[in-house]
This record gives sequence, C-alpha cells and structure tokens, in this order.
Amino acid sequence: MGVRMPGSSSRLFDPKVVQDLIEAEKIPITNATARKEKVVKERDEFKKLVDLVDGLDTSLNKLKTNTDFKKLKVESTHPDILDGEITGPSVPGSYEFEVRGMSRSEKELAYGFPDKDKTKVGFGYMRIERQGEEDLEVTVEPGATLQDVATAINGTDGGVKAMVINTKFQPDPFRLMVLSEKSGAESKIKIDEDTTFLEFKEQVIGRNLDVLFEDVPVTDEDNTLDELVSGIAFNVKRAEPGTRVEVNITHDIEGTVENIQGFVTGYNAVAKFVNDQFQVNQQTQKAGILASDGTIKAVIRTLQSALQNAVDTGGKYQTLASIGITTNAKTGELDIDATKVKKALTEDYDSVANLFVKTERGVGLAAGLADRIKGLRDSSNGMLKSRSKSLETVIKGQDEQIKRKEADFARKEETIKRRFTALEGNLAGMKAQGDFLAQKFGGGEG
Repeated sequence: MGVRMPGSSSRLFDPKVVQDLIEAEKIPITNATARKEKVVKERDEFKKLVDLVDGLDTSLNKLKTNTDFKKLKVESTHPDILDGEITGPSVPGSYEFEVRGMSRSEKELAYGFPDKDKTKVGFGYMRIERQGEEDLEVTVEPGATLQDVATAINGTDGGVKAMVINTKFQPDPFRLMVLSEKSGAESKIKIDEDTTFLEFKEQVIGRNLDVLFEDVPVTDEDNTLDELVSGIAFNVKRAEPGTRVEVNITHDIEGTVENIQGFVTGYNAVAKFVNDQFQVNQQTQKAGILASDGTIKAVIRTLQSALQNAVDTGGKYQTLASIGITTNAKTGELDIDATKVKKALTEDYDSVANLFVKTERGVGLAAGLADRIKGLRDSSNGMLKSRSKSLETVIKGQDEQIKRKEADFARKEETIKRRFTALEGNLAGMKAQGDFLAQKFGGGEG
C-alpha cells in the first residue's frame, strides 16, 4: 500500500513541494526514454532502407543470369490449332507442325432408359477390362438404377468414371456413359455387362495424339507435347490435317524491358530514400532522421559504384547509358528511355543481356549489383546488418537503463513521501502543542 501525498489533508505545507521533488527524480527516466524513442525512430527508418534494398535485390533476380534475363515468348501462326508456353530454359527457334489427330479417351455408352433413378437395370457383376491393368469388377445390386451403377463405378477408384447423361431423345433419354481417366491408346476399356439390362456401345475409340513435327511423326497420350523441345510445352487445340502451323520461339522484348524497368524502379526507391534524408524540411527546419548516419551514404555509394563501369559484352552495348539509362546528377536516380532500351534489345539482344548478366567475359551490372547487396547484408560484417544490430543493441541498453532508473525512482519516491509524512507529523505535533500553550496562557491572563 502506497503512502499518501503529504500535506494534501493537513494543509501544514504545500503538497506541490513534494510533487515537484518527485517530478525532479523522474527527469533521468524521462531523458532515458526520450533517448530510446529517438533510437527507435532511427531503427524504424533504417529498416525502411533495408526493405528497399531487399526490393532492389528481388528485381535483380530477373536480370542477373542468362536464364533470368533472356525472357522468351511463343508465337503461333494458328493459335487456335496449336500454341505453346515457356516452361523452362530454352533457346529461340522456329518449328513447323501439322495436327492430324487429337488424343482421345475411350468412351462407352449404354443404351437408354426412361429415367436415371427409378427404373431397375438388373443385377450381376459388371466387368470392365482396362488396357494394361487387371479387370475391374463392379457389383450391380438387385434394384439398382442407372445412378446407382454410376455411383458404384465411381466408388471403385479404378481409373474409370461414370456419369448419367440426358439426351432428351424419347422415350429413353437417360444413358450411362463410362470413360477412361487415361487418354490415348492406353485408355481402351471393354465392358461386359453380365446379366444386367445394360448394353454398351463404343462411342469413342481411345487414340493417341498424331502430329507431324518438321515432317517427322510424333505422338503422345494427351494433347500436350511437353517433352518435344526442352523448356517448351506445345498445347494442341484441334486437329486440322493439311494445315501447317509455324511456331516461333522469340525474345520477349516487351517482357525484358519491363524487367529492366523494375530494376530501375527498385534502384530509384533506394536513391530517393537516401537523398530525402538530407533534405531540410521547410516547416521543421530539420533534415531526415538518418541525416547524421554515415551508413546510408556508404550504402548508396556502394550501389552506385556497381553501375559505373563499362562491361565487356562482346557487342555494341557496354554501358547503361548506351542503352538509354542515365544517372540524374541532382538526385542520383536513374532515368530510363524505354524506347532506346527496346531499340537496343531489338538490334543486339545478347549484347544487352551480357551488360547485365554474369558471363565468361565478366560480371554484368545486375550480377555485380546483386553481389554488392549480398555484401551489405552479410551477417558478419555487412553494413546493413551491422548497423541494424547496433541500433537494436542501443535500444536494449536503453530499456535496461530505464528499468534500473524506474526501480531507483520508486525507492526515492517512497523515501520522499515517508520523510514528508514524518515531517508533517512533527509539525502537527508542534502546532498542537503551540495551540495548547497559547490557549493556556491566554486563559491565565483573562
């Protein structure tokens, strides 16, 4: 239980005196808290820089190696017949196709019934023969309907599936369709309906894809050729015998420009953040929180130095400026002329690629910049990591200091209140004694 504020009830002295003494003891805590808050703001602001550098590094992932940089696209003269998509590392090229036949799954269709869930279809053991696998037996219980048989087949998980379809052709519109979950020639199935009333007719014969590729026959179980050319999946849409489809794998100029623009945006975010720290606010007349932090200058200088040198590309373009990317002398940010970049990629794609990626000739700008960022983030001596750890250490030290000062203050506050309470008691006693003597001697004279 705390000690009450002395003087608050006796009015022998002003309690503000006690409060002022207590507030004076709080000053070291207030000062320590203010110092901590300042460092916390610095840490939070510095984390913004770390996040921006991380964002820049992410943008470089699309530019620093040949695989990352050389973005390709697929163009087809008849995309409604056959097109494709890039699935991995590949090279530009041109290929000719003729789609003579699509891959199909085997389908068996039973003769019709008037409904799907009332009419009995007989009973027995339906056997489904599957290509390359053991026969599948399905029990058709007495009283089963078309829907019951479909449910029983689907419950076997045997690589076939069944459904009841409504043809709307009277008088028996409902029919049971059984189809293989495989495609191609291996999808072949045969159904022995046993003693049931179900009779099946082969509606679709399972067959493989039939395509001419550069006049060489190729086939597959499904309608995707994903092993024909490394890194490309060709999607077959429909058969069109006699029609030649030309598919071109070309450099995706627009996509590459977009990736380069992403790098410029990421770099400029870092440069603008650092530059803004040294700008004086017209209202507060103060610069940014990190204006006195030498680390941010070192960071931007490290990044800038990675972009200044020419690169032996083996071609026409060997600097950022040569492809249309220049440095703004006032802000340190990069200015990009997308039209020039696109023109450079169109004229000599490999030269522009070598400007960014790591090759046998040397380290390109994106690869070099990524290496610099890796050094900045190194856990042992990287500037970003070291400064972040330093700020966290200071904050932790301030927390411990504040905790000690708060404990000291609690003790001092208790001591001040007890002393003034004792003083208040003494004064009250002296006042009572004085009142008694005054009353006594005053009464004697009367």
